[in-house]
Amino acid sequence: MSLSNLIRGKNEPARFATATPATLATPERESGRTVASVAKLPKEKTALLTDDEEQAILAWLAHIGEADQEIIGDVLSQCQHDAVARAYFLGRTEEVPQPLPDDDDRRTCGQCANLIARRCQAAKRGEIVASRSYEPIRDLPRRCEGYVPGADDPDRRHGRERWPGLIQTSPVGGVGA
Repeated sequence: MSLSNLIRGKNEPARFATATPATLATPERESGRTVASVAKLPKEKTALLTDDEEQAILAWLAHIGEADQEIIGDVLSQCQHDAVARAYFLGRTEEVPQPLPDDDDRRTCGQCANLIARRCQAAKRGEIVASRSYEPIRDLPRRCEGYVPGADDPDRRHGRERWPGLIQTSPVGGVGA
């Protein structure tokens, strides 16, 4: 039995296909016809990294503690020429906490020295009304009587001084909830 009979099967009539000669990918001296001259390939345009995008990526690198100038240069270079890398690193920039507006006096729990290992130490000590194992949302701006300024907060007042209206006193002089 021939190979064509095995491929076709025993009872099928023979079918033949026509072959189209392949177009060479490299220049052929006689015809001059190549794939490049026949096919219209899309030209991939990689837009350069904008200044705002570069600043956002630099802010993220600083946020994660990256200080090695060679690594920083490699990341920026990769983002400049690779759209997939640029999209990845720009996605990571969303992790950087945004500064509060100048007129907003609220602070996040992430800025408070009482936040240790995701737990509020002021709640643990019973200084605020919350469960002793309270785990606050780190990046939610708020006013809290248990706030203790972190190292980077220029206003060194504690929450009870900063927002005295949060604490209600009862008529007999005690502190109410």
